[in-house]
Amino acid sequence: MTAHAADLGAALVKLGRESGREILFSADAVRGQKTSAIPENVSVEEALNALLSGTGLHWRVGDAGTIVIEREHSVELEEIVITAQRRDERGQDVPIAVTGFGPNAIESYRLERLRDISRLTPGLLVSSFNQSSPTIAIRGASNTFTQIGVNKPVAVVVDDVFIPRNSAADFELFGLDSIQVLRGPQGTLFGRNVTGGAIVLDTGKPDYLTNDAKVRLTSGDYSTHAVEALGDAALGDRAALRLAGAFRERDGYGRDRLTGREQDDQDSLNLRAQVRVQLADSLEMLLGADYGDDQNGGRTLSSIGAGDDGDRRTSELGIEQNFERTQRGGSARLNWQVGGGQLTSITAVRESETAEIYSNVGASYLFLSGTQSQLVSDDADDVRALTQEVRYASPITDFGSVVAGLYYLDEDASRLLQTRAFAAGTGALVTDQAADQSVDSRSVAGFIDGTIKLPAELQLTLGVRYTEDRKTAALTRTDRIRAANSFTLSGLEQSWNEWTPRAVLSWSPVKPLHAYVSYSKGYTAGGFNTDATSVAALSRPFDPETVANYEIGVKTDWWQDRLRINASAFHMKYDDKQELFFDNVTRILNIYNAASATSDGFEIESRLQAAKWLTLNASYGLLDTEYDEFIIPGGAVYTGNPLSSSPEDKVAFSAIVAVPLGQWGEIGGMAMYSSTSSYFTGASADPGLRVPAYDLVNVTIGLTPKDGRWSLAAFVRNLMDEEYLLTPSTQTVRAEYLGEPRTMGVSLTWNF
Repeated sequence: MTAHAADLGAALVKLGRESGREILFSADAVRGQKTSAIPENVSVEEALNALLSGTGLHWRVGDAGTIVIEREHSVELEEIVITAQRRDERGQDVPIAVTGFGPNAIESYRLERLRDISRLTPGLLVSSFNQSSPTIAIRGASNTFTQIGVNKPVAVVVDDVFIPRNSAADFELFGLDSIQVLRGPQGTLFGRNVTGGAIVLDTGKPDYLTNDAKVRLTSGDYSTHAVEALGDAALGDRAALRLAGAFRERDGYGRDRLTGREQDDQDSLNLRAQVRVQLADSLEMLLGADYGDDQNGGRTLSSIGAGDDGDRRTSELGIEQNFERTQRGGSARLNWQVGGGQLTSITAVRESETAEIYSNVGASYLFLSGTQSQLVSDDADDVRALTQEVRYASPITDFGSVVAGLYYLDEDASRLLQTRAFAAGTGALVTDQAADQSVDSRSVAGFIDGTIKLPAELQLTLGVRYTEDRKTAALTRTDRIRAANSFTLSGLEQSWNEWTPRAVLSWSPVKPLHAYVSYSKGYTAGGFNTDATSVAALSRPFDPETVANYEIGVKTDWWQDRLRINASAFHMKYDDKQELFFDNVTRILNIYNAASATSDGFEIESRLQAAKWLTLNASYGLLDTEYDEFIIPGGAVYTGNPLSSSPEDKVAFSAIVAVPLGQWGEIGGMAMYSSTSSYFTGASADPGLRVPAYDLVNVTIGLTPKDGRWSLAAFVRNLMDEEYLLTPSTQTVRAEYLGEPRTMGVSLTWNF
């Protein structure tokens, strides 16, 4: 390997190309720096040491195994590698509103589930209707459809692989290299076209030269026990293995006082494995596999009407709720350095099986009266998906760069939804139905996205994606009480296609400032209402919804890169928005393209590295959403109402501390405050479906000895024991489902 005397930036680019390693640096850090020649046939590490000698810079291995170049004795902020434009880039260089968390932040904040991420991210709300139906909203873009084969406006992507159903989207976050929340339509570069945004999870990759491991044991109240482990092993000079796993168990936060059964408990096991192999000097392969098993006793839906005992942590359901989910997946990623750029192939298979028994109504039939009844659902789905993506990222030249590729998804999904209703007082069976649903989805897309460097430090990015979706649906509905209502319909087929463009003009006149204006379009595919109770409702497919996003943003670094302030303002316009409602004219409950809507907002995030031992973070999101037109035929007028799951204000403050204690090591900790204003969970703006504003405080304090071999930490979540709502319910009786109470515990971590 040879690096010749040259401009330092050019030498680093050349070294990265020849070695196949990703080397990340800021243009300002290397500007004007020269380097001398180094001997031939040396390792990457030796080459880096020689190149950076006398420059005041040093290198380290950062997120996802990327080599990061930074100033020596730096008090700068930790850089997060962002892949929003399908290549590794500094987050500050990407003209997209994105919040990123590296491995240090994931550990400091104790991020375990998507809901933890939402506390710290403006514009993101993660809640839950029941265990298998998480609500994920970005900038108010969400839907609560549970029908099989429907698509969501927010995508969850793990190692470049799209997760097709929300029931399988709530991943274990331990051991990840990065988490990225991309806000706004991702209609050009990301696998499944989405209108709201994407949550991108990266498990990283092992280093060829590293052997290390970490084990964390946790114990806490509610009989909490957890074991988390992560290990990397070098398998020679050209292969490496990474293993990660997490086992968690916990007693329930609530119980059903009629059955005595625990609810909102946890029993989960999640495993991941990855093998990295350098097949040739320019060709690398990453093989990954994961398995997850989660189960609990369902949600604590507590009545605040009939049968209420005054305890918000007990339910009065009288049925044995149950939740079980198993998911598994495998992927093969090939990265081939060719033509100065990188050709990437990602082949993946995923399967998830989810089953949940739950009461839709917040009280047992024992407490109901008149014609009321208790509806109970037994909901099981099985989703299998094959995805293939091939893309080429060109080298970045003085003229610009381009990314282009093809994407294919083949998804087979089935769902058996059984519903039973029990008459008030007697428990007589008044409804007994089953809906056996299946939808086969095929999605094919081609995309190209290129950046042109212009004079005056301007850059123009233009991109477009063409997507074609085809869905085939079938439904067998069986009514065991009223046989005349039973029917079978299969072979329903519909296809849709859409062009989704992106245009960005960015400007970096001076190092601390990166400003951009952008336009992007996203699209959520159409589908069939496979919960339909009539042939007419099933036969009528709904079309895609589209969102056009206009955005202006700025990313800045100040005070010798110790202070970061990023801000964006946006205007999102929905057309043909998908909504589920009962048409009073046709007397059909269906999903319709019923509404147009607007979402306006402002987001700001700041981070201050006040000292080597103190990092301060703050964020704020303002969201103003409104249905421009939404009139139910023969019924209610929702025009002017806000979109569901769109709190007007979201605020977060946090401090991460690591104070040296000399020979005793280091004492550290984290304190986080988040505030979410009130919002509605439906389009009707029904006061009974309003989630009141709430505040949450999490605190961690820990000790690490000087050699760093172990650390001991104590933590408290929801310090003030805030009783906040996840979901209010008005079905038959008023009821509520609360979020987690105050919990505390200790963790002991060993590093090997």
